[in-house]
Amino acid sequence: MFCLTKVLHVFIMIMKRTKRFLAAMLLVLVSVACTGQDRVISVGDLPKPARELLNEHFKDKQIALVQKDKDGLRTNYDIVFSDGMKMEFDSKGEWTEIDSKPQAVPAAMVPKAIADYVAKTYPGARIQQIDRDRRGYEVELSNGLDVKFNKKLKVVSVDD
Repeated sequence: MFCLTKVLHVFIMIMKRTKRFLAAMLLVLVSVACTGQDRVISVGDLPKPARELLNEHFKDKQIALVQKDKDGLRTNYDIVFSDGMKMEFDSKGEWTEIDSKPQAVPAAMVPKAIADYVAKTYPGARIQQIDRDRRGYEVELSNGLDVKFNKKLKVVSVDD
């Protein structure tokens, strides 16, 4: 409510001093910025694929927090486990990020080709974080390197 009051106050001040078109555009931009919402939800409120993945691979882990994050048109779900591991799911319930620092990401969540590449190329390094999107995967290793893979799981880049 505070954000809306502030937006209206700014809108009135601008209307007095500038052209109506510019004021209307500013109002739209500010109101869109105020629409981001984070709220705590229950595991049962997650999309079905996310619930199924949690039941299959993480049933022994205690969940500390489940949060629904609406940012404009996008919705994400953030999960924090009691051991500090974090996961993010998209609106469809597909995982997009697993952050397990300083431990290793559970092996079942890492595609075999990526796990094999890391084991062969960086012996002893653990995958501590894995992100995926429509372009591919990015992993962060315990040795400080970030390795990007395309959709076909071929290495695209290595950054330190």
